[in-house]
Amino acid sequence: MNTQRRRAFLATVSTATVSALAGCTDLFGDELAGDANGDDSERDKTAAKAAIPFVEDLADERFEQAHERVAPDAQVSVGELEQLWLGYAAVGGEFQEVADTAETEASGFDAADVTMAFERGEHELRVLVTDDRDVAGIAVNDAYERPSYVDRDAITEDGATLESKECSLQGTVALPADADSDSVPGVVLVHDSGPADRDLSRDATKAFADLAEGLASEGIATLRYDKRTYACPGRVEPEDSTLDAVTVDDALLAVDELRGVEAVDDDRTVVVGLGLGGTAVPRIVARDGDLAGGVAMAAPGRPFHDVVLAHLEHQAAVGSHDWPAMTAEYEKQADEIDRIRDGDYGSDDVVLDFPGAFWESLAEYDALETARGIDEPLYFLQGERDFQASLEDDFRLWQSELEDRSDTSFDSYDGLNHLLMPVEGPGVAFEYRVRNNVDSRVIADLADWIETL
Repeated sequence: MNTQRRRAFLATVSTATVSALAGCTDLFGDELAGDANGDDSERDKTAAKAAIPFVEDLADERFEQAHERVAPDAQVSVGELEQLWLGYAAVGGEFQEVADTAETEASGFDAADVTMAFERGEHELRVLVTDDRDVAGIAVNDAYERPSYVDRDAITEDGATLESKECSLQGTVALPADADSDSVPGVVLVHDSGPADRDLSRDATKAFADLAEGLASEGIATLRYDKRTYACPGRVEPEDSTLDAVTVDDALLAVDELRGVEAVDDDRTVVVGLGLGGTAVPRIVARDGDLAGGVAMAAPGRPFHDVVLAHLEHQAAVGSHDWPAMTAEYEKQADEIDRIRDGDYGSDDVVLDFPGAFWESLAEYDALETARGIDEPLYFLQGERDFQASLEDDFRLWQSELEDRSDTSFDSYDGLNHLLMPVEGPGVAFEYRVRNNVDSRVIADLADWIETL
């Protein structure tokens, strides 16, 4: 096999940066996850014969033995394989058996799509193999499924466009099918850090699609949109890339767009932000001035660079086996974070994959003080299994700092992660890519809170 193909093997982490906080670490390159069409009737199932023992080693936690099945030139560590498996186990629970295999091709390799049965359902792993039947690449190969609480017959969806001077952002308005004029509350969904589409797609999870369609099924209109850094990257100059420019301004455009929808009651329109979008919620509410309230989900209360560092440290330490590339990334980013703490950067310098102007704007924004200075109701939601914005360091901080503030509500959820999805075991970024959905409790509590406004 030629050198170019060997270099298409399992990729090590390229950057474990702030985007990882939204679960978009791409540890096994996208080129290994593409669809391919194979003729199963005419293929020798040798890819499956190589893939099944590899999966069984992972399932039995024989990670060193699984690593021995990987092609010699592949730059992948035992710890990386362990964290991939922890992602499946977090969602699926206890592994039961290999339920099925299907032969295919991907990225020029023979491949097997391995269906794995867990106690809470089936999940799929794509395994690419070399001519020598070593493992050449792997990818989470689940397909997204709508949650049972979404009633597609009860909602309608229309396109929306948010226009700014730099670019247009495409979005989707989801409405209760029976909504009359000015009759339903409205929700604008605001992204976490990093580029993201309107559904907050992470392979087989779509947290914003779950929230939008789930709330619409409960009688609440929603607007979700492609984030600026996803839809039109590079349109904002580095020195202008502030929190307002990449998050707040577009959220305000979305609020105005949703208010223009005939069925929406302007007096009951709120913003719901996830992660850094949740941290920005008090600012969005303050700048708009007419919102009925704001919801912050899994929102950092600490300085954002401290959250980044804690997340990287966790990812470098989780599991029983070393992941040298992640450890090196943590050490590198720790030095970068020292620069942020010391203010040792210019507005157009790139630090932790964000321009200095972004970090300057965060340093100037006191989310806690802003929350104390507004009168609108605020609601904070937190997954207790979140290893990014944590229950103890972030959620408890919001609670203690806002305990004397009126119209402030808090709910935390046992067993939910940063995306408010059910998981178990030690947290890993791979869990965001395995098929899962926002927990129904979150949808119900959000709907109940909105209906009280």
